[in-house]
Amino acid sequence: MKSFPGLLIFPLVLIFMPSCNSGHKETEQETSGPKITVQTASVTEGDINAVISLNGRVVYLKKNAVISSIPGYVKKVYVQYGDLVNKNQLLFDIQTKENKAMEKSGLVTQFSSDKSGIISVFAPSDGIIGELNINAPGVYVVEGTQLCSITENQDMMVQVNVPFEYNQLIRIGQDCKIVLPDNTILDGTISKVIPLVNEASQTQNVLIGIRDNRHLPENLNVIVQFVRSSHSKVMLIPKEALLTNEVQQDFWVMKIIRDSIAVKIHVKKGFENDNRVEVFSPNLSVNDEVITEGAYGLPDSTIVKVLR
Repeated sequence: MKSFPGLLIFPLVLIFMPSCNSGHKETEQETSGPKITVQTASVTEGDINAVISLNGRVVYLKKNAVISSIPGYVKKVYVQYGDLVNKNQLLFDIQTKENKAMEKSGLVTQFSSDKSGIISVFAPSDGIIGELNINAPGVYVVEGTQLCSITENQDMMVQVNVPFEYNQLIRIGQDCKIVLPDNTILDGTISKVIPLVNEASQTQNVLIGIRDNRHLPENLNVIVQFVRSSHSKVMLIPKEALLTNEVQQDFWVMKIIRDSIAVKIHVKKGFENDNRVEVFSPNLSVNDEVITEGAYGLPDSTIVKVLR
């Protein structure tokens, strides 16, 4: 009878032992479960600019009209639309009415060496045939008729309409960047600021010279970027690492600690450009690792696998 309580305790221990073992196994399964794979980048220190991006287009300022100096018939056309021509290159032959009449009467043939009734028209400058008003022989033209126009491709500019609120930033000689539709970036310099504001849009016409030998087609749409202000020696992260809420009022990054734990770090956003963002946070330092891919919807303090 004295050993009866001990007999009751032993079965109870046996009952609780499976339960404890089960909880231990579940903890092991949770710890050893599949981890989310992420990619990271280091926080760096550098400089970043706040830029103003405006729409612009390529223009050619000088266009030379090629006209007929006499009334007559277009004998021959030596160029086509879009041709690149040099100064003094032969463009047209104009036949006088008298020469045409003599030709019809048989006194002058097309093989005759007499050129007294043929007036040659030459290119007044280098450039491109931008307009070709007469593109076939036999057409009668009066004196002063425009035969074609030559666009001087050496005088290429980018025209941009700048809102007057930015007029303090726009100065002759100021550098800027010109972004082409293929994402090529060219260096530019402000050449001229037209002292006239558009009444409707309140913008000022600015002409920018391109510091490049590349010839761009007229009316090509481009993006012109002016530097508004600069910050030096600040913390920078890739744009992909910055997370935000729906209203974009709260910003954070997922920082990697202990090589595998992603923790949520709230940051203040500064300047940004096409690929980097300036951030401020007392809990973030240069060389810290932040997630750039796989952080969306990730809870705080999640165990992850970093893809190196």
